Amino acid sequence: MKRIKYYLAALVTSVMLLSSCSDTFFNINTDPNNPAVSTPTYVLPSGISGSAYVMGGYYQALGGFWSQQYAQSSGASQWIEWESYNLTEDGFDRQFSTIYAGALQDYEYVRVSSAATSNWKFYAIATLMQAYTFQVMADLYDQVPFTEALKGLNNLQPKYENGQIIYDSLLARIDVAMSKDFTAPTAQSPGNADVVFGGDMTSWMQFANTLKLKIYLRYVNVDANLPNGNRFNNQMVALLAENNFLSTDAKFTAFKDETTGGNPFWNTFGDRLTGNVVANNTMINFLNDNSDPRMSKLYNAASTGGLYGGIDTGDSKNNPTLTISNYATPTLLTDHTAPVYFFSKEEALFLIAEAQERTGNTGAASITFKNGIKASLVSLNLSETEKTYTYDGIKSIIVQKWVAATNKRSLESFFDYNRTGYPDNFAKSKTSVLNDNDRPKRLFFPSSERKSNANTPKKVALTVPVWWAK
Repeated sequence: MKRIKYYLAALVTSVMLLSSCSDTFFNINTDPNNPAVSTPTYVLPSGISGSAYVMGGYYQALGGFWSQQYAQSSGASQWIEWESYNLTEDGFDRQFSTIYAGALQDYEYVRVSSAATSNWKFYAIATLMQAYTFQVMADLYDQVPFTEALKGLNNLQPKYENGQIIYDSLLARIDVAMSKDFTAPTAQSPGNADVVFGGDMTSWMQFANTLKLKIYLRYVNVDANLPNGNRFNNQMVALLAENNFLSTDAKFTAFKDETTGGNPFWNTFGDRLTGNVVANNTMINFLNDNSDPRMSKLYNAASTGGLYGGIDTGDSKNNPTLTISNYATPTLLTDHTAPVYFFSKEEALFLIAEAQERTGNTGAASITFKNGIKASLVSLNLSETEKTYTYDGIKSIIVQKWVAATNKRSLESFFDYNRTGYPDNFAKSKTSVLNDNDRPKRLFFPSSERKSNANTPKKVALTVPVWWAK
């Protein structure tokens, strides 16, 4: 935990050093990194960096393993429990605590203090980032503390609420936040305290619409019995008609090429716990079979032999004489300053394509699907014409979204699989402790919650779907 706090402190310090350029910053009687009173200007980047640290670190890695983009290397064993699905309640305890005590609490401070002064830009950004983070937590655990959470000493044992209740509340919060008057004289410009868009509220409106679209699409299995298959069908149609979604990446970039300031995935899996993460054959085979040029951009060739070979999920012990040097590895392992993505441009396009297909506009979905592939290619410094794929409805969208998510948004691929059943080429883990072809659908409630919060629900099996799952 000390390492996490130090890492986050280093990130926030670098953010504020980069964003502070006024003469008052250099006042020798004031320590700019330890202000006497917290303000939204200091706390907002702390919250965003807190979300980035967890989302881009262990959650990115878990998503990569469970969506078969990554695999455990031969000659190492750090993550074999992830591949065998033999998790315990301690597995992601630290990430849960860090999110709640750090990012979510920071966003709440900004929301409350900004609302009190009608500082609506800060309020909106904090609300959107808190909603984004709460959604991820609800997707991972199905039930999490929400309404009674973040109250400090006023409530040390908040109740857990179902994911669908949280989703409905998040949609309402987003609408309220984005309805505020950003031209009001009290609406302070966040400037560089907004480490995602630099205070550009037009981009945050696009972020809000993209987040809402993602939330709406989670309901497609829940509402399958409705005439349009989704209670939010009309809202999706309206959003699509408005066409005001993200056209750029929403990402956190304030990393440095230093031990304590690098990308959180590199910090843990590339620097501190090396030799463990390699390419998964499921993704390698797909890219090979389709002669996809993204192979060399998503993975580094093996340092021994120069080939792009991977390992099947759960197969790391079958070649004990080999090491990580014999396999292709994610390029994220060697990119100290790689951004953490909250949304990528291509993910937004694939969300739009899925919504278009599900609302009956197949022609538009096909075009947007192809634009999503182009965006993925361009983001990897490839020509947008270098590779094409045939459009084949929802399956093709989710499969291409899976490829594009590698090293960027792997956790979303895990959610997409549980939501849609795609990609449908995932192999059974060779060391799975689950029955038949079962795969994880959630995480266990954390042990720290079990010990300190009497309202923590009873243990639920990893194979039990969350409320929106297929």
